[in-house]
Amino acid sequence: MDLKWERNATKWRHRLFAAVMIATLIILAVIFRRETGKEWIGYQRDYNEKLAAKLNKPEFAATPVRIQQVWIQSLNAIDRCTTCHLGVENPLFDKEPQPFTTHPGNFLKTHPVDKFGCTVCHQGDGQAVTVEATHGAVHHLNRQLLAKEFVQSSCVKCHVDLHDVSVTPEQFSWGATFLEGRRLTFQYGCRGCHKINGEGGSIGPELTGLGSKTELAFSLIHDFAHIEGPHPTMSQWVYEHFLTPQKVVPGNPQLNYAPTVMPNFGLTPEQARALTIYVMGLRNPKVEAIPYEYIVQKRMAQAASANPKSLQ
Repeated sequence: MDLKWERNATKWRHRLFAAVMIATLIILAVIFRRETGKEWIGYQRDYNEKLAAKLNKPEFAATPVRIQQVWIQSLNAIDRCTTCHLGVENPLFDKEPQPFTTHPGNFLKTHPVDKFGCTVCHQGDGQAVTVEATHGAVHHLNRQLLAKEFVQSSCVKCHVDLHDVSVTPEQFSWGATFLEGRRLTFQYGCRGCHKINGEGGSIGPELTGLGSKTELAFSLIHDFAHIEGPHPTMSQWVYEHFLTPQKVVPGNPQLNYAPTVMPNFGLTPEQARALTIYVMGLRNPKVEAIPYEYIVQKRMAQAASANPKSLQ
């Protein structure tokens, strides 16, 4: 009787051990596949192969893949963007598609990655290493990624003299759309109702510091029910409100929520985009906390135009 029980117990122990080993192997296989199949690994391998072909050096294709990280202590920024965007400073990749392509223009000559990083201008999640986690509209982000001309709303963080009406697009071509938005605020008399940087009326909400608000803070006091764009972000709300203010804020009598009194100026999409970039560039210096050595006054910008290395 005791021998039979012992044989059964041994049999079950063997089965349990086998089941645990099989489960462990499955877990290890899943982890291995997940770790080796990450997007950034594929991007780096593709980049290395392209670089090897361009330089005719096959050994470059075997370059080990790893997370690329830049820590800008003075900006409190940790950026891993170049984990995927490896060609951002390589002129050989100016004709390549994303994420391999060179950064457009000559921005990095005066804004080197090792000093400025990426997110001080582009915002987004600098620590993310997947497309989904930081590209497009990401609901958990306080600051959505800025791409193309919308990056101009970040320029004023350092180039504070862009609010000076004497600064022209000819002097600061990088911020042409931002400056066009600034011009439109005067053309349409926006300061008649809105206070901007200490000047203007009080009929509408103050716009000073709007661009420094988080997505959450903005969404708590704005209704997104009538936004038609694919991405319900703060900048999308502002853009559509410029185009059709009564449609975006029609009011709600049941909630005692009045409709907007802002008139429809019949703006073109281009004008609405320029105005959006401008008001999103109305930053609060206390929130942005940009160190003094990064602040570029007009006299510094003029000196830099003659000697670009002065900003490096």
